[in-house]
Amino acid sequence: MRQISAAIFDFDETIINLEPQHTAAHEALCRAMGNDYQQMPSSYREVSGRRIIDDIRGMRAFFHWKTSEEELMAIRRPMFDDVCRTADLQLMPGAERTIRTLHEMKIPMAIATSAVGPSVDILLRRFGLRDAFRLIVDGSEVAIGKPDPQAYVLTAERLGADPHDCVVFEDSHVGVVAAKRAGAYCVAVRNPDAKMRQDLSEADVVLDSFEQLDVRSAFALKER
Repeated sequence: MRQISAAIFDFDETIINLEPQHTAAHEALCRAMGNDYQQMPSSYREVSGRRIIDDIRGMRAFFHWKTSEEELMAIRRPMFDDVCRTADLQLMPGAERTIRTLHEMKIPMAIATSAVGPSVDILLRRFGLRDAFRLIVDGSEVAIGKPDPQAYVLTAERLGADPHDCVVFEDSHVGVVAAKRAGAYCVAVRNPDAKMRQDLSEADVVLDSFEQLDVRSAFALKER
């Protein structure tokens, strides 16, 4: 049994698969700017775990857009939210049970995501899970995205926990590396629909699904 004082979840592709919706939002943004997203190299389009601002920065450089990154973010966000609003979204198998069980165990939880915080907030509320998380730290709150550990160090700090006493749930190679560099215990949960298979070998545990995790047997609350 691993003793923990807090649990931190990545969001996209860990709790819910949103790759199609992010792709659709990127495509819509490119169309609005007069370009075709599919002209971006496949090696760029298939990467997981990158911050949305870094995606936009890459598209801006590739297509030589003059519009500022901030304006592009503002244009893209409602596009993504609209796509999600009409999509038949489903949580990853076992994700809701894992979150609710940790919440029942009174383990403080947070989201550390490369996505946009307000959009994550909307989706958590849609599935009735927002109250389980004390806070959301998104890609705009760190200077460098994953695999830099900054996101997990900051999130642990805001939870009042030592990163070494946290369990992190991730799905991507860069996320796993970030969690381990922060000193956290990392449980990698593979996304079977990922565009590119992720190297999760640096995680402490690799699961094919949250359904393989017996939360109460795996974790105990560490006294603080």
